[in-house]
Amino acid sequence: MVITFVELRICTSAATYSKVEVLAGATPTIVFEQGDKRFDALSYESAEKALSGLPARLEAENARQALDALFYWRDSSNLTPQQQALLQVFGIETETQLMQFTNGNVTAYVRVNEGAADNTVFIIIDGSNNVYRLIGNFNEADVQQWLSFINVN
Repeated sequence: MVITFVELRICTSAATYSKVEVLAGATPTIVFEQGDKRFDALSYESAEKALSGLPARLEAENARQALDALFYWRDSSNLTPQQQALLQVFGIETETQLMQFTNGNVTAYVRVNEGAADNTVFIIIDGSNNVYRLIGNFNEADVQQWLSFINVN
């Protein structure tokens, strides 16, 4: 099954999902259900909205700079109160897995808290002011599988 979603092309086996639903509206979203076990939601939105205003708060030039800073802070010992608050807003704790994958002009920032229903992958394409946001109850292996399904048109 191949689904084109703005600039992304998602190529996966139809047997993997019990239901795939496209939701139109202010935030275009595709929901991928796997029976009662889990569902993942892939949305497309402005970087400001997807990142809750993080680039503006940090006076970053773009979403990539803002996420680079956010992911870097977790391992820092001298955080300002604002940095600590932003880490909390994004659900980043000491045990949170933070990963970054780059393939050509696509960069994925991954936040995984074991067992959480709102694990997140922010996917950024060079030159775009928008972000694809994948949310679901997934682990690192699931993220790598997801990223293997995605190509840029």
